[in-house]
Amino acid sequence: MTAAKPPSEDAIVALLQSKRDATVSDIAVAAGLGRSTVGKVLARLERDGRARRSTGRPEGGRRLPDLWAPVAPTKPARRRTSGKRLRPGELDGLVLDYLATHAQSGPLSPTAIGNGLGRSAGAVGNCLVRLAAARRACQVSKRPRRYGLA
Repeated sequence: MTAAKPPSEDAIVALLQSKRDATVSDIAVAAGLGRSTVGKVLARLERDGRARRSTGRPEGGRRLPDLWAPVAPTKPARRRTSGKRLRPGELDGLVLDYLATHAQSGPLSPTAIGNGLGRSAGAVGNCLVRLAAARRACQVSKRPRRYGLA
């Protein structure tokens, strides 16, 4: 179940579409909302990639307010998964094969391996911890986490 969008978000998105490079105060007045509400919604829109903040330039001894603009929607990247659900333990073999194939690249992160296999970096990370405990792979560095073959 997804949470419903607040009506303030729709109003702010509509204002951003019509008035580019607006300040939080401009948007708040036009939408009839509080500045803190607008600031929170804009931060969420920025985090979601739907709005862009331009830092205000310095003028004299102070800095002008940040300007906000909409971001054109982009087509989401397709994941390179096979679409096939793996059986228990099957990911272990895929990860070990990937480590063996890319051994010349040096130690690899769970994210790099996950991207290469088209699988979740979290699942690959859990798999690597399991393989390291079984001494089939070794953790080369803790920060950032990197793994190689044992």
